[in-house]
Amino acid sequence: MKIYCLTIGIFLLVGSATLLLHRIQFICRARTVSAVVVDKIFRNASSETRSSRAKVLKLSYDHPSFGPTNYVCDTSILTPLFDINDKLKLSILGNKVLINHWLYVILAPASLLVFGILCIYMWFKL
Repeated sequence: MKIYCLTIGIFLLVGSATLLLHRIQFICRARTVSAVVVDKIFRNASSETRSSRAKVLKLSYDHPSFGPTNYVCDTSILTPLFDINDKLKLSILGNKVLINHWLYVILAPASLLVFGILCIYMWFKL
């Protein structure tokens, strides 16, 4: 169990650093466009799937290649921070879209970092 915690902890720390560097590299290479918060919608609100209580941002922006487009954010962490008609920056590279906000950029790498530190802490305590 001890070696398992150390191995998983190291993989999570390396994954956290890799993901953060990938997101920063993506933002540096991508085109930045301005988006407007159109609505706050429930995620997966359809008749086939159970709707969740988490509201996410629906953004409207002008894609450089495709014209006016909508984007639904994949996390509800940013929803309380923005109101309807607020402006956000989006980084677009090909068909991939990333919200260019510092909290969104570090959210996933920070959670992996916390889990990695917890695994290594458990390795010390075992």
